[in-house]
Amino acid sequence: MSPQLVLTVIGAINVLMGVAIYIGAENIVTGGAFIDSLVTPESIKVGVYMHEALAASMIAIGFVALLNREMETAPAKKLLFGMGVAYVINLASIALHILNPEVNPPLPAVLIVLIMAAAAFYTSTASE
Repeated sequence: MSPQLVLTVIGAINVLMGVAIYIGAENIVTGGAFIDSLVTPESIKVGVYMHEALAASMIAIGFVALLNREMETAPAKKLLFGMGVAYVINLASIALHILNPEVNPPLPAVLIVLIMAAAAFYTSTASE
């Protein structure tokens, strides 16, 4: 796969996931991501704000990828490697949350991040 194509796909997925999280922030907080004893009116408000911040970051990362998809192959591979590292850091945080019985990260989102990390690393190291 060309780095430009992978940047386009990863960018689009990040923007779409960010928009979905922003729109569904309250449903994520109240819909089973946290155990019931943690869900109070105050925690819902904090959770919504934090998910909105996460969504904005995902949209921003998506636009970085989309706006740089026309760069030369070597710099595009460096960008993909950096994005792969960022996804691994994100996955490490997710793993910590999975180990915490009070939080239930959504498995589909975890798998999407894992696939994007693999695609970023694979493409960044593939020979031309």
